[in-house]
Amino acid sequence: MNKAHGITKENLLASLPAVLANDDNMAALAAAVAEVLAARVGEIERVSIYSQIDRLPNELLDILANDFKVDWWDANYTLEEKRRTLKDSWNVHRRLGTKAAVVLAISAIYPDTQVSEWWEYGGKPYHFKLLIDATYEDVDPVRHQRVIDRVDFYKNLRSVLDEVEYYDAGGLATEYFGAACIGCELVDSAAAIRY
Repeated sequence: MNKAHGITKENLLASLPAVLANDDNMAALAAAVAEVLAARVGEIERVSIYSQIDRLPNELLDILANDFKVDWWDANYTLEEKRRTLKDSWNVHRRLGTKAAVVLAISAIYPDTQVSEWWEYGGKPYHFKLLIDATYEDVDPVRHQRVIDRVDFYKNLRSVLDEVEYYDAGGLATEYFGAACIGCELVDSAAAIRY
C-alpha cells in the first residue's frame, strides 16, 4: 500500500481534527489507536470483503447477501449473477424506487438493460417498458420471472410495467431465442415481447 495514502500512524494522526489534536488526552489516545491500527494493516486488508467479491465462493456470497439485506436475492442465480447483484446492492439500496435501481437490478441478470419511460414511447403517465438485450443471454420463463420479481421490488409503487421486450441486437440467435421465449410475441424476427 502507498505510504503517502496508506494506513500509517502519521496519516491517521494527520486526519485528527485540530480541536482534538490540541487536547493532550485526546492526542495521546489518538496516537495509541493509530499505532495499533498501523500495526494491523495486513489484518485489515484480509477482512476487506467488498473488494474480494469476484474471488469469493458461491456459498459465502449467499451468506453475504443475507447479511447485507439483499432481499431480492435468489440462491439459484449463476455465480456471475450473484457477484453482480451483490456488487450493485449498495447502489440499488440507495436508489430504491427509481429508474436507476430498476436498471441496476435487472442488469445483474441481463447486462444491457434499458428502461423506456412512458413519454419516450407514448404510453400512459407513470408507465414504463423494459428493453432487454438478450443477444448473449438465455431467455426462459424462470429468468423472465426473476426480471418481473426484481422490477416489482425496485420500482416505485405508482409506476406500472407495461411490457418486457427482449431483443437480439446481433441478429445471430433469433431461432434459438424464439424457441426459448415460449409465450412471447416475436416482433421483427429479432425481438420478443413478453407480457
